[in-house]
Amino acid sequence: MLNLAVSGADHASVPLDQINLVPTPQATSTFQPIAHSVLIDIFRDQLKTAGLSVLSEHHTLARYGQRYFGLFQIDMKREGAKSGTVVGLRNAHDKSFPAGICAGNAPFVCSNLCFHNEVVLGRKHTTHIMKHLPEIVSRAIGKLGDMWVKHEKRVEGYSNTVLTDEQAGHLILKGYRAGAIGKGMIVDVLDQWEKPLHEEFAPRNLWSLHNAFTEVYKGNLVALPKRSEALHSIFDPFAGLTVDMSPIEIAV
Repeated sequence: MLNLAVSGADHASVPLDQINLVPTPQATSTFQPIAHSVLIDIFRDQLKTAGLSVLSEHHTLARYGQRYFGLFQIDMKREGAKSGTVVGLRNAHDKSFPAGICAGNAPFVCSNLCFHNEVVLGRKHTTHIMKHLPEIVSRAIGKLGDMWVKHEKRVEGYSNTVLTDEQAGHLILKGYRAGAIGKGMIVDVLDQWEKPLHEEFAPRNLWSLHNAFTEVYKGNLVALPKRSEALHSIFDPFAGLTVDMSPIEIAV
């Protein structure tokens, strides 16, 4: 079972009863905020309806409870899988981002995590979203299968792309310029590339460099979707992959 809490080291884990206490802003004609706890409950119900179960979970709050991010390791009953399937559920009361479900995977050998696409649950929390939320979440979960297939193709493509140290250094700098890492993370990613913590990432290929980035990502769940998107925007073309990273919008 994955240790999901490691990925949120700088955003302490909070119990569900604390999330239930977070107040939801008053709705307006243009903004219909969703309670964090309601979104979690509907997500669980729809997972169960889809025949999926949660193996472990981790919840965080930021900006005094205005932003929520949860991680759920899902039992997909995939034999021979090298990574665990993780779903990220996020929500914001400060209009910083729409409610969404992110599909991700974490290797079993470590707690590294990177998302590979997102389903947006009604952009800008549109009017009547609460009435249709179960249907929207159900449709979003139905999209996750396609997203996991994309991830498996990406892992294969990255693993088959051999890198030199010079190419790795170039991609690290491109990753910084694209917003995949901050300036202070450049040396940390380079260190992880030169001396990976896990022997599984010893091969000099793009997948190993990918995990050098995700090792450094541990600590800020809220920033992870954007960093993941930026990282793949650099790595996919280098590996000759064409993967649509644009969010899937589901609204009624």
